[in-house]
Amino acid sequence: MHGKAPIAVRNVNLGSRLRWVALLALTLLVPSVASADAVALLGLDGRASPERLEQIEETMGAILREQGHRLVAPAGDVSHPPASAEMEAAAGSALYVIAAEVEPLRGQYRLSIHVFYRPAGRMEELVATVLEAEERERLTDILASMVRREGLGEDALRLTGEEDPEEAARRAEEERRRLEEEEQRAREEAEAAAREEEERLQREAEEAARIEEEEAARRAAEEREAAESAWESRVRYGTDGPWMVQGRVGGRVAVLLGGLPNPAASGQGGLFDAGIRIGRTFEGLEGFELRGGVDFQTGLYTGLALHVGAAWLGSFFTEPIYIGGEAQIGAVFTLTGARDVGFSSQASALVAWRPTDRFYLEASLPEIGVVTPGAGALTIGASLRAGYRF
Repeated sequence: MHGKAPIAVRNVNLGSRLRWVALLALTLLVPSVASADAVALLGLDGRASPERLEQIEETMGAILREQGHRLVAPAGDVSHPPASAEMEAAAGSALYVIAAEVEPLRGQYRLSIHVFYRPAGRMEELVATVLEAEERERLTDILASMVRREGLGEDALRLTGEEDPEEAARRAEEERRRLEEEEQRAREEAEAAAREEEERLQREAEEAARIEEEEAARRAAEEREAAESAWESRVRYGTDGPWMVQGRVGGRVAVLLGGLPNPAASGQGGLFDAGIRIGRTFEGLEGFELRGGVDFQTGLYTGLALHVGAAWLGSFFTEPIYIGGEAQIGAVFTLTGARDVGFSSQASALVAWRPTDRFYLEASLPEIGVVTPGAGALTIGASLRAGYRF
């Protein structure tokens, strides 16, 4: 009877297994690393700050690594712009040598880049503008187009924005036609706008003329209405009150018609008077007023005169100015000489002004009258009067 064979148990070292896997992976990766193109990236030059140049150089190095290239140290330095011999000498073990200059601008910079491909002895140069906001994408495009065996090729036109002559001519012709069409369209639009503006201005002028005409007619109507209203509402004479009391002073030149009670008087002389009047208007008789008063007279003779009469003053203006006339008769009592009693009559033109309510100023000019004490005298003069109505 055979017994069961013993089972042999082998211990597996996990750490040893991991080391073998890592060694195998390294063995597989080494040929890929060894086959990557070696690139010598020279230090950037230009007028940018050293910090900015270093930043751009680091970005370019990172992009080259991302694109599968292997960076190696250059064997030397070059001048700017570099010559092919200098790039050859600086290549060392590298297949590509890159030298670049940076010209800073606002928000962007101008990159002048030279790439030397050592196996073919080919030197390529490209000047491109790089926006700082799109720096990484732009540098990626430039390096991918230059660091390759076939070189730039047609990408140079794309990267620099240049076109081939035929394409440039075609685009120039299209641009010319486009500009001509735009100019023609702009002229037509300008002419149409000018016509519209002229029509608008004409309409506005016609509308302004119509409005001005209407406004003038309205103002004329308002002025007529205001004038009519002012005329109808003007203050008539005597409307402040039916009664008037008035003081007067006056002077006259007297031409003697014969002897007067004053034996010492000459053939002519002056006659001066001062007096008081009372007047009364009546409803329905506009401007008419009965007047009576007493005057003290001196000059050729001295005496008292009693007068009654009437005055009429018309309201011919919107202002309280009145024009009319007055006539009166009376008796004169001389107080000197023979103490005679004579007849007196007088007529005159009147002008009155109402400066304020109830108060009137009045001028009588000329006053022409006759007095008959003795043989009598012809008088010509004037007087000033002030009155109050109540």
